Amino acid sequence: MIMKTAKKILNIIDVIPLVRSKFADTLTYFTTTEVPVGAIVAVPLRSKSIHAIVVNSRPAKDLKTEIKNAPYEIRKLGKVKTTSFFPATFMDACKTLADYYATNIGSVIDSLVSDVLMENANKIPVPIHQARFFHNIEPSTIIDETFAVQGDDDDRLGSWRSLIRQEFARKRSLAIYVPTVEESKNISVLLTKGIEGYIFVLHNRLTKKNIVDIWTQIAEIPHPVVIIATPSFSILPRSDIDTIIIERENSRGWINQKQPYMDMRHALETIARKQKKTLYRSDNMLRVETLFRLDEHEIAQGSPFKWRSISTTKDFLVDMRKNNFKARNSKSETNTNTEIQNPKEEIQTIFTSNSFQTLSPELEELIQKNRDENTHLFILTIRRGLSPITVCSDCETIVSCENCSKPVVLHTSKNSGKNFFMCHICGDRRGAEEICINCGGWRLTPLGIGIERVAEEIQAKFPNVDVFKIDSDTTKTDGQILSAIEKFKAKPGSILLGTEMTIVHLTEKIDHIAVTSLDTLFALPDFRIQEKIMYTLIRLRSLTNRSILVQTRKPTEKIFEYGLKGNLSDFYHANLEERKQFSYPPYSNLIKITIEGKKDKIANTMAKVQKNLEPREIEVFPAFTATVRNNSIIHGLLRLPRGGWPNSELTEKLRELPFGIKIKVDPESLL
Repeated sequence: MIMKTAKKILNIIDVIPLVRSKFADTLTYFTTTEVPVGAIVAVPLRSKSIHAIVVNSRPAKDLKTEIKNAPYEIRKLGKVKTTSFFPATFMDACKTLADYYATNIGSVIDSLVSDVLMENANKIPVPIHQARFFHNIEPSTIIDETFAVQGDDDDRLGSWRSLIRQEFARKRSLAIYVPTVEESKNISVLLTKGIEGYIFVLHNRLTKKNIVDIWTQIAEIPHPVVIIATPSFSILPRSDIDTIIIERENSRGWINQKQPYMDMRHALETIARKQKKTLYRSDNMLRVETLFRLDEHEIAQGSPFKWRSISTTKDFLVDMRKNNFKARNSKSETNTNTEIQNPKEEIQTIFTSNSFQTLSPELEELIQKNRDENTHLFILTIRRGLSPITVCSDCETIVSCENCSKPVVLHTSKNSGKNFFMCHICGDRRGAEEICINCGGWRLTPLGIGIERVAEEIQAKFPNVDVFKIDSDTTKTDGQILSAIEKFKAKPGSILLGTEMTIVHLTEKIDHIAVTSLDTLFALPDFRIQEKIMYTLIRLRSLTNRSILVQTRKPTEKIFEYGLKGNLSDFYHANLEERKQFSYPPYSNLIKITIEGKKDKIANTMAKVQKNLEPREIEVFPAFTATVRNNSIIHGLLRLPRGGWPNSELTEKLRELPFGIKIKVDPESLL
């Protein structure tokens, strides 16, 4: 008997490409297999294979005319990864986010879901949120609302421990999202006691195998769990999660650094709303926008609110102007009759013998006290290198990177001992023996306080004090950072000297903390800079148990009074009033349009953008970094009234802008 094989039916499949670049919302392929809507598939795109989600499937025989007239060749569908992966509510949230950020659904999903999950979608349990697999679960009594929690670390963690016990008693799981890998490690250590075996951490620095194994454990364990994750794990394989916590809500690590530049806090809250989950926004000091939402009754208090951080820590604000005035006078008397013989040698001399004082007498006294009493001292320095900025003393031109025009930072070579300039944006470096590019003058003077300068001065004045340094030049890995901290803790009387990256790694209180200077931050044309300085001071204040000392040449800035006294209420109202005056968020929605290229060309392009978006006005201004890779950069700013976004008409116009134009909705910075 002869068996006839069934004729294969050709199907046309529409998919959403999971890429962050600007492509069409959907792409079309053909296949001879049945592929259901919602499946994750691999598809060819240009010379690569990418992941995509199937959104439509139709027999080719019904589309003969459409296929014949298609302006492109329809290619064959790749491998089917899994037939069902994304919950419908998640897809609905992604559509909402795509409209908000003027992008396509694929780029949103690509930002919210780890590549490891996509690659292993056929091997791992699918994400779910409706109850399906777990038995004896109490009916959900979830309050579909967003809550704000502002308080000291110990208070907030105490609240989360109580909430975990409450949710476990209800046979419910809980997810905590943090902005960085370091924060995920820190909070897991602080919450693990008592729930060992039921707490899991997910982030993209884990190996692929670890991610798959942890994901599978989370899905299969019958007991409720606590999941601590970074935002790329915005979907999880549990049906019993009613509560989402966004920890360190004020951190700048939440903004996606690639298109579509989403605010992941907003994305997680949008997903929580679609899935009817309770969400908490939490930090020592919440964002101004979040506190404003609280005032407007858009969100509610999640626990007794703290508007003043209570602490027994002694605080000291040191006016460096008087100290440096004395230093300059002393230096002037020494150099009155000095004759310059060699300009290049003098440049090197200026760099190494600048009269700009780094350590105040008060900080020197604290270093000595720390050594005598065998305590521990952490000194924060905002910038790497010797000096964050170098200027010509004749014409005041800033020494900038030849590649990207960003101010260069002065460093000292460990091998040769010679100074060199390094750009912390593009990494370009060159020797420091040069003259002013503007006037030809040789009196180049370094300004500001860098970590290398602080280290050199401490070692010169306190040769018997051990100094452990943390910055991205010295400690490049987590292991090196943790090693430096452990050595510091094991050596009473020592100093830990670090840049901002150090703060997130400090989980235990330190006796004394000092800040060499925050003054360079005031020069940044950023409407959020006051909030950043305040947040830094509040976090440092929460880390010390005896004293905090801050050096500044701007002692009259109210931000120091607010920060050192833990006065969150007065800072919030003062900053809110300033934002209202200039129509900054939360009193407006900002959309920043960025164009990079040759100066004349980008000016013409921006003019076309302005024309396309009429009658809305665009404020055009140059980027803080004027050029990159010999290209110029300009920004255009759309300022919409509060509640005026999203707008469907404007969204479509922004989506139609040419490839290469960057669009940032609710940008973290206008620089």
